[in-house]
Amino acid sequence: MKSFHRFLGKDWVEYLKVESMEHLAPRIVLGCILVLMVTGAAFGQQNAKDLFTPEANVQNAVTYVDRGIAKQKKGDLDGAIADYNQAIKLNPQYAAAYDNRGNVKRKRGDLDGAMADYNQALKLRPKYPVAYNNRGRAREMKGDRDGAIADYNQAIELNPKFAAAYNNRGDVERKKGDLDRAMTDNNEAIKLSPKFSAAYDNRGSVRLAKGDLNGAIADYNQAILLNPKNPFAYNNRGIAQERKGDLNAALADYNQAIELNPKYGVAYRNRGNAKRKKGDLNGASADLNRAIKLGSRPVDAVEIPD
Repeated sequence: MKSFHRFLGKDWVEYLKVESMEHLAPRIVLGCILVLMVTGAAFGQQNAKDLFTPEANVQNAVTYVDRGIAKQKKGDLDGAIADYNQAIKLNPQYAAAYDNRGNVKRKRGDLDGAMADYNQALKLRPKYPVAYNNRGRAREMKGDRDGAIADYNQAIELNPKFAAAYNNRGDVERKKGDLDRAMTDNNEAIKLSPKFSAAYDNRGSVRLAKGDLNGAIADYNQAILLNPKNPFAYNNRGIAQERKGDLNAALADYNQAIELNPKYGVAYRNRGNAKRKKGDLNGASADLNRAIKLGSRPVDAVEIPD
């Protein structure tokens, strides 16, 4: 009855009430006709109106972002951008739409565009740890390691249980040569998220830098066990195998990394150098040429923080 009250109004509902059985037949016929006419018009007006209410726009924007994330995970970056654009058009105050659009731009190498989106997301929602984390990744890719660490610090301050932020901060600390801090952060990431493949991969790289080859390989093994489609773990384990003198195992890992990500320039470079050490100069030359064309920077990680 609530819906009838809403669409017909109290007077119409009262009109349809019957007071005795002798009046039931004629009133029910007339009542049905009136209900069909009035509710049909009311529903039509309501549906048309609902499409343009602020509440409907907000809900539709959420749906577009959800679909954009699904497209992004499937590799349809153009489709994802289109959905995020539509979400922003419907609700320009929707911080998550800017943040996710920034992620796609970052993956495409449009770091300035990504930064602009992350900045807007944080302007709209200053206490948004995911956006700080993602902006930190963009800053790192731009070579601003100190700025990246500042963003990861802010993400962790806002969410002390944010495993991805610890992992990413540890990765930058390792690249800056602060191996002890990097190890601490990677350990914390694993403690918070024991099935976080990338955290094992990064901790393995810290152990590799410390010269602990067996420990590094153990961590890479765990990273691969948790995510068999992680090309970075295969590449990094290949480096550890090569340093142990096992070129065949190293080549197998580089091959797997390239099979998983045919645009992984670093893996081609490493495989080329391993082939050169084995005396396969033609194979080495082909791989190194491919590495030069692709560039030496690894493409962005496949894992998307939520």
